[in-house]
Amino acid sequence: MRRRELRVPIVETIPELRKKVQEPVRRYNDIAGYLLGDRISIYVTRAFIQLGLSPTVATIGFLLFGLAGSVLAVFGGWWSVGGFACLLVYYVLDCVDGEVARYHGSEKLIWGFHDFLFHLYVKAAFFLALGFYAVRSTGLEWTFLLAISALLATFFGKYLYDVALILNARYVLMRDPAERERLVRQLTQGTTNAELEVDGDLPGEFQPFEFGGPLSIVRGAVTNFDLSVILFLSAAVLDLFVPGFSCAGVPCDLKTAAIAFYGVVLPLDFLDRAFSYIRADRFQADSRRLLRRAHGFRIPPR
Repeated sequence: MRRRELRVPIVETIPELRKKVQEPVRRYNDIAGYLLGDRISIYVTRAFIQLGLSPTVATIGFLLFGLAGSVLAVFGGWWSVGGFACLLVYYVLDCVDGEVARYHGSEKLIWGFHDFLFHLYVKAAFFLALGFYAVRSTGLEWTFLLAISALLATFFGKYLYDVALILNARYVLMRDPAERERLVRQLTQGTTNAELEVDGDLPGEFQPFEFGGPLSIVRGAVTNFDLSVILFLSAAVLDLFVPGFSCAGVPCDLKTAAIAFYGVVLPLDFLDRAFSYIRADRFQADSRRLLRRAHGFRIPPR
């Protein structure tokens, strides 16, 4: 009797797969994607393709791992280690769902909507869990505010760079022609016709991620949400062997110290980015770029 052979789909090599599913969107990568995401996710993506798994499996998976990891982080000890490990899986699966969808050419904008909301759910759960852990480990209720501070800064930072898109879609593209014309004149005041007539990217737009100076690299790394998961995972492992300590009379461990760090650093980082955004008049520049993209847009006839 012949043994039944399992047929596995033929998949490109890892370099070929990278070229197909990662390079087209590499210009949108942040520092976490460059240092971690692209280097790990491609192997999981290849397994998904070989097994014939839908990208939706990865999308639902990253939500479940993210929420479960956040809950486990509250309990400390090995539970926290497992929780932060789940959050690392959450990040990898977040990369995988897009890569698998691009491989099959099956990207759907509706899942981009769910993806956006799932990230908000996980980040909210993550910081709330850290707040509960801080109160539980220190016995001080005010330490919960450190996690709330980090959560608000993360959300505000997310919307800082999306606000031009939201406002232009709501108040320009969706308004009646007369009001739209008035707002467009405001946004394009002081701009040359040559700039407005450019169809496509201006020089320097949408460049792939590049490392800046040392301080820029450090700042980008320590304020990145996905890389913070690795810091908390490391702290959770070290807390299994390092005894607790006192800081300014407050009982601490390494995880609590990390919560305090992010509760201070993330709001300061957001304030600096917001002031820089305003000083550089980025809203006007981003609005004009969006208007260039929208110019001449037509829904093709069915």
